[in-house]
Formats: sequence, C-alpha cells, structure tokens
Amino acid sequence: MKAKRLGVLSVALMAGSSIASADTIYNFDFEATGLSAIGTLDVNAGQAVSGTGSISATTLTPSPESLTLVTLATTGVHDLGGGNLSYRFGGGTDLIGDTVFNATAPYVSTNGLVFMVGGPNNNGFNLGYQNGAIYYSYLVGNTLYQGNTGTLTVTPVPLPAAAWLLVSGLGGLGTLVRKRKAA
Repeated sequence: MKAKRLGVLSVALMAGSSIASADTIYNFDFEATGLSAIGTLDVNAGQAVSGTGSISATTLTPSPESLTLVTLATTGVHDLGGGNLSYRFGGGTDLIGDTVFNATAPYVSTNGLVFMVGGPNNNGFNLGYQNGAIYYSYLVGNTLYQGNTGTLTVTPVPLPAAAWLLVSGLGGLGTLVRKRKAA
C-alpha cells in the first residue's frame, strides 16, 4: 500500500514539475507605418527558442512574407557572446539581436529579436526596445529601414495539455489524501 501511495505522489509531483518547466507560447502582433508583423514565439525560461509568422510591408514584394526566428542554433549565425547574436542577410548586412523575451512589457530587450524574412540569406527583421519605445529594423537587400513608432501586442496562448497535467496531478493528490483519511 505504501508503494502505491508513493506512485500516486510521484505522478502528482511530476505533473507539477512538467508545468513549471514547460515552454510558454506567445502570439505577437507588431504594427508600424507601412509595416505589420504577426507570429508565434515559443519561450522557455525567458529565452525565445523558436518563432514563426508573417510580415507585410509596403517595401516588400511579395507581401506578406514568412518570418522565422534567428537563434544561436540557426545555421550561419555568429555568436557574439552573452546571448547576443549576429546574422548576415543576402545584401551582406548583419542584424544584431538576442533571444531574450520577457512575459511582461516591453517583452523584447534592447538588442531585440532577429527574424529571417522569406528564408535564409534573404531579408531581415529586428524587433527590440530602446529609449522607451518599441523599435524595428527592416532589411531589404542592402537597404535598412528603421523606426520607433511601432506598437507590440503580446498574448500568451493557453496550453491545454499543460493544464491537463496539472489537473491530473492534483487529482492524484486528492485520491491519495482521501485514501489516507479512510485508512
């Protein structure tokens, strides 16, 4: 009987630890004059580990184009140390960023997130926070467009699987407590 109780308790504790270490998915929506970017970021322990989306801009043909987050694991990325990275795009221009993502505003760091636009070595998009405002850098070939008038909206996406693990873990604890009271 003692082994069975430990088994139920182990399941409950594992469910709780799964919730604590699980990634959080965020939807983002960035709007600026002549430019709009939307997508999803997978964040683990304050680091964006992956992200995809699309971008529409008056300077981009075709529009919209796909977005893919650049991380330290991206082929061709230059690790600048301290979590900072640099990625060279088709026109030979580098965008510098990192993968820091906060759960509260302003969400992105000073260096910001770097995205590939349309695929590797194509155009680039950088989204960050500086001087009290969300800024962007948008690289098309050799031309760099920059601005700090954009707005960034971020919302967490509920994860039903994680919630189910928590509920089942709590249910296991409840069963253990009921059986213990009955004994």
